[in-house]
Amino acid sequence: MTSSEQLSGLYSAIVTPFTPDGAEIVEGALRDLVDRTIAAGGDGIVACGGTGEFISLSAEERRRVVEIVVDQTAGRVPVVAQTGGLSTLEAIRHTAHATECGADAVMLTPPFYEALSRAQAVQYFGQVAESTTLPVMVYNHPNGTGLHMDTELITTLATQFDNISYIKDSSADPYLLSVLVTDLRDTISTFCGEDVLAGAALTLGVEGLVTGSFNFMTPVHATMRDAARAGDFATVSRLWKETLPLVVTLASNPYTSGVKTACALLGHDMGPVRAPLPTINPEGRKALEERIAELDPAYFTGTGRA
Repeated sequence: MTSSEQLSGLYSAIVTPFTPDGAEIVEGALRDLVDRTIAAGGDGIVACGGTGEFISLSAEERRRVVEIVVDQTAGRVPVVAQTGGLSTLEAIRHTAHATECGADAVMLTPPFYEALSRAQAVQYFGQVAESTTLPVMVYNHPNGTGLHMDTELITTLATQFDNISYIKDSSADPYLLSVLVTDLRDTISTFCGEDVLAGAALTLGVEGLVTGSFNFMTPVHATMRDAARAGDFATVSRLWKETLPLVVTLASNPYTSGVKTACALLGHDMGPVRAPLPTINPEGRKALEERIAELDPAYFTGTGRA
């Protein structure tokens, strides 16, 4: 992919596999996850996102994860490296590394210890964007960062900085999502980051989806993506309704632990989450197992489409 090509479709915010004690990254499992995601119909990979537990990774580990993912992907699909940090300098350094090792784009989460003001947000995103030639996807995740990105801020970023081309919207605000997809379509390309809104987002016409559930649910969403592109919204609606109980169960539990647990239930051990991230309890694990069992196994396993 070149920087002029458009990102679109299903981008999996992949987990970072750990050893049973959480101490080390398991490279083989990470490489296998990349291959499974691509084979199942994924359009791209997001490395070191929230589901990838970037907050618990050292700087060296973050760089290594991006290097492994870029290497294993081998140009088959674009790689988006999440390079945000608690300081502008940290984010610029991670962005420089992602650029050098061959990532196709970067995603920027804002600093999250103290919420940024509007002016600080423009300065942060802008300085990092100006440090790279790669396309930039800004990450709107107010529940995790304290920064509520409204249409005015988003428009300012997209118009002032040429390579801020995408937004991952995880605000869970259907109104904001609809405005981004309709009124701001020519200003910025929108990826929905909320699993529970996947069907609605595809029906609205988002550029794509970025979620952690694609670690184990890519095949069924690939069918939904293809149906949306063909204008078959009845299929999108049917599959969304069928899978929504599982997605709600996932969202009702500690999310990243839930994703790793679902992977393990389907035969792909990704290890634990690193402390102090919360771990799903036995009741949550049982609920996930029951929801998975209710659905066609083709929604989760094998290659090709569900």
